Amino acid sequence: MSENNSTAAATPEEIEARLADLRASVVSDVEELTVRLAPNALKAAARTTAESTVADLRERAESTAAGLKARFSGGTDTPSVSADAPKYDSSSLLARARRLLDDAQDGDPQALALVTGAVAALAGLSAIALIKALRR
Repeated sequence: MSENNSTAAATPEEIEARLADLRASVVSDVEELTVRLAPNALKAAARTTAESTVADLRERAESTAAGLKARFSGGTDTPSVSADAPKYDSSSLLARARRLLDDAQDGDPQALALVTGAVAALAGLSAIALIKALRR
């Protein structure tokens, strides 16, 4: 039987020294945890985190505001319409509505959901209007 275990050959003094080192290590770990988990330390950490988060959010808001000011700097508060922006007139809206209905007839799930939702909303509004009219 070979002795691979170093504790079997250790003297009682070596074992006591190891135990003393282990106790000192545990004591220092407990003391460090006590300091870290103290209410004042937790408050200070939370305050520091909150202050840095607020500072970061302010910085982001200021940069966004500066970007918006630069984008809309024309003396007006309304954005300028670019030439390639889509223009909606009544004929294009009607064409889009017709395409939506055609897609629904063809069985497109998104178009069917939109048309069904619109019909249900209109039916509900009609029923409410009819009930209110009859109560008067």
